[in-house]
Amino acid sequence: MNPIRKKKLEAEILRILSMAILEGKVKDPRVFLPTFHRIEITDDLKKADIYFTALCNNNERKKLMAGLSSSAGFLSSLVGKQLHLHTNPRFFFAWDNNYIKSLEVIQLIEEAKPKTLYEELHPGEGQVSSANAEVASDQAANEEPEDEPPAS
Repeated sequence: MNPIRKKKLEAEILRILSMAILEGKVKDPRVFLPTFHRIEITDDLKKADIYFTALCNNNERKKLMAGLSSSAGFLSSLVGKQLHLHTNPRFFFAWDNNYIKSLEVIQLIEEAKPKTLYEELHPGEGQVSSANAEVASDQAANEEPEDEPPAS
């Protein structure tokens, strides 16, 4: 299969799955707002590994996995109908550990960044955020100038 077509198909499958869950088409109460990150589909479109995460603890994660696994057939037929596929792929859902690990790496990088001189001199104080700086500059720009006496 053409790699570009495959990427487009994978993106469309993820979109359809997300919309099906958001629109409440999956009636299983164990399925509660997973975030689908990536999909790996075989070239013959017979198998698709779908990686996801969700804001939940381990017990809820197991329930979510069971709910998605039991809804896999319905979701596969839904995707097949919407994309007019000759063969519906068989879905296998897996927790996306790579995504979680990437978030941990990003956090470690943020912690390892060298501090600015201001942060070293004033520990615990936050820097002025760009949003606050914009508000302050907007307020200063909107202040009306005081009436100046006419020059004589």
